[in-house]
Amino acid sequence: MRLLRPALGEPLYRRENTLLRDVAHTLNAPRDAKVLTQTLQSLRRSHRALRGDADVAELLRTLQADQAALRQRLREHPTQLGRTRGALEQLCDRVMQWPVGTHDWSVLGPASQRIYRSGRRALPTARPRPTERALHEWRKQVKYLRYALEMLAPMRARKLARLARQAEELTDCLGEAHDLAILAQKARVFAKGNRAGLRPLLTIIDQQRDRLNRDALSSGEQLYRAKPRDWEKQLERYWIRWRRTS
Repeated sequence: MRLLRPALGEPLYRRENTLLRDVAHTLNAPRDAKVLTQTLQSLRRSHRALRGDADVAELLRTLQADQAALRQRLREHPTQLGRTRGALEQLCDRVMQWPVGTHDWSVLGPASQRIYRSGRRALPTARPRPTERALHEWRKQVKYLRYALEMLAPMRARKLARLARQAEELTDCLGEAHDLAILAQKARVFAKGNRAGLRPLLTIIDQQRDRLNRDALSSGEQLYRAKPRDWEKQLERYWIRWRRTS
């Protein structure tokens, strides 16, 4: 949608984008509940000190209970998922009718530059520890770039596929750090309400988040090294060569 935004026009783009955002929001709670459990289980497997910690074990049981309760709620009220699925199916049907026209690179070029520029601007500058909000916003922008690169990859398969993989690895790194941040927030609430001693867990989470964020920022500086205009011009050259030979 972001690549086709100039062709779709703002009213249509905003309407479909709002639908997708609302669909995602309905799935956030079940997703977070599952990821919190998996993240804590992974930490216990990789850190022996956490395996025998009774407070960490109790936190895990609480997270598992929360996940089970959300699943049960979805089973008891299947209409919510039904509406979500129906909305996506209708959107898929409408995609085939989108008025994209035959604008060629005059649409894809500015759109790809806009996607790249947004991610470059969102790259956090606060060091050594950017805010969680800044990192989360940057992760969304990197995802948009990754999807655009995957769609444009046929223009120069090896080069653009490599950049798409780099963007994917970056979003995975930022996603893992984000999941740890959510777990830390949940652990602090649990510790306060249950007088639990979760300092060892929180220390490990902070250490891993710092490492992941450092790696992400280093990778991001490489991915967004070019200026947006130069980036778009290079893609245009790929496009021209690809159109001549396809």
